[in-house]
Amino acid sequence: MSVSPQKPDISFNQAVDSCAPCAAQAVTNSHAAGSPRELADTLEPRYPLTVNALRQMEGGLVHLEYILNLEQRWGKIARGENPLETEVLRYAAPGEMPLAGAEYDLVYCGGVLGLFSAAVMARRGYRVAVFDQRRVGTSHREWNISDDELQQFVEAGLFSRAEIELAVAGRYKSGLVSFYAGNIPEPPAELRLEGVLDVAIDLSKLLELARLKFEEAGGVCLDFRALKMVTITATGPVRGVVEIVDKTGQVERLGTRLVVNALGSISPLSLHLQGGKPFDGVCPTVGTTVSGLESGPGPRQANPGLGDVLVSVAHAQQGRQYIWEGFPGHAGEMTVYLFYYDLVQPMLAGNQGLLDLFEEYFQLLPTYKTPGPDFRHLKPVYGYIPARHHRPTQSASRRGIISVGDATSPQSSLTFCGFGSQVRNLPRLTRLLAFSLDHALLEERHLRAIGAHQHNIGLVWVFSRFMSPYDAVKRPDDVNRMLNVFCAALQQTGPGLTRRFFQDRFGWLDYNRLVLTTAWRAPRVFPFSLEVLGPGGIKDWITDYLRFSADSFLRTIYKKTGSRLTQRLEKRLARLAPALALNLAARREEWAASGLL
Repeated sequence: MSVSPQKPDISFNQAVDSCAPCAAQAVTNSHAAGSPRELADTLEPRYPLTVNALRQMEGGLVHLEYILNLEQRWGKIARGENPLETEVLRYAAPGEMPLAGAEYDLVYCGGVLGLFSAAVMARRGYRVAVFDQRRVGTSHREWNISDDELQQFVEAGLFSRAEIELAVAGRYKSGLVSFYAGNIPEPPAELRLEGVLDVAIDLSKLLELARLKFEEAGGVCLDFRALKMVTITATGPVRGVVEIVDKTGQVERLGTRLVVNALGSISPLSLHLQGGKPFDGVCPTVGTTVSGLESGPGPRQANPGLGDVLVSVAHAQQGRQYIWEGFPGHAGEMTVYLFYYDLVQPMLAGNQGLLDLFEEYFQLLPTYKTPGPDFRHLKPVYGYIPARHHRPTQSASRRGIISVGDATSPQSSLTFCGFGSQVRNLPRLTRLLAFSLDHALLEERHLRAIGAHQHNIGLVWVFSRFMSPYDAVKRPDDVNRMLNVFCAALQQTGPGLTRRFFQDRFGWLDYNRLVLTTAWRAPRVFPFSLEVLGPGGIKDWITDYLRFSADSFLRTIYKKTGSRLTQRLEKRLARLAPALALNLAARREEWAASGLL
């Protein structure tokens, strides 16, 4: 997981570039009252540690306004108030469509992680344009991934392995999952993950290389453009017109066969496609990139060979179970995150403030890692990481428009490995997009099959619910108690299953083995599950499990039938019934992306 703020251009507040953790770009100017110093003086009595730390960072105080605006926008979403500023999507009769200045096969709205699939499609010969409110391919974030996931770039035909290595900032020996075991009967059960989030990526270098590949293939980059309106034909052949505006206010219109929404999860376009409904879960997240932590192998020391994936150092505090992450970076730097899991409910909207969480972060950081004599904060990181309880019936696509990447929250609701999820699904997405364009399968029912949904991700929602304390006052140790039991079960099942679980690549047998092992070690998990999930949550879990089981049964039939026979069937159906062929290919590609074939 990685979050990082991006400096928003208030005049372009209708466009959101990438993921919700970077949703500082989605803010409005409602808090712009005076200079950053004046705002800091106003907030300092309530948030002294936060304001003092930001004062010491270069340009740090300007983030106070971004954080406040982001809190306001997220609060509206959590309360179910659709914070749409203007209409962003409409359908019109073919004769009422706006005139376009250029025609493309695909127009990508958002040029960060969407640039990867855009580059692949351009290299396959499609006419592709990408616009972004900043320079296309610009990012200031850090991401972590694994080597086998990076191989998907090679499979998709975008980069060679040598080119990928140019963007590798570092590798860790392993990743740590460890939960506090103080005053609980369960012994601590640490997990050392091999091949999970153990490669640090310099995303700016990787994006610059992708842009180069994209432009070499004839792709068009439109820098510093914000989305104004998407218009799609209501009847007849599917065609769209995307209206964008530059910094001078000049409007451009791009005609396209298919619009790709890669703007992120809380952009106006994404919220419109989702009906303005809030996400099921959220992780308010704050942190800083730091230098000067005490170095060494101890649990409170910075170890350059070890990344902390999920670590708790105390029981529930302030009614929340705080989780830490920490990943070493360049030249002794380390990016540290503090977050907690929560449901998105109107009554909780006021409890998810980032400034309050920042104040906790600066106070509690020494309980996680020990600052050395030269310790300092370099830059803040913050955001709201949303998650959906994935269901096959959910779709953020419509006729003529498909959402990809963070716009659909495709990652696990437990580990939020969005970058890894997108990279794993890159070959799948681009192959299915090509089939859809070649056969004019651009209605919603067709595009829904192309999304990065995995049936096993729906089941992870249950695990994420146990990350939030049920009764933090009477039983503050609930989360750590159950997670130590769960980690012990993962230890017992072995490193292979553990790695597959954290990469959303577990199968039916894996899941059942893990659940049964956990129940055997702690039978009280059954009444505790009913207490935490409630009857409605148990019903949802049963539904998810039945869907997962049915999908696993179909996969078993597929493997028994033989891939060669099935591929011949798909080729024949591509001529006779292309829509059916698309659905079959989508299911097969999902299994491959999930590591189940």
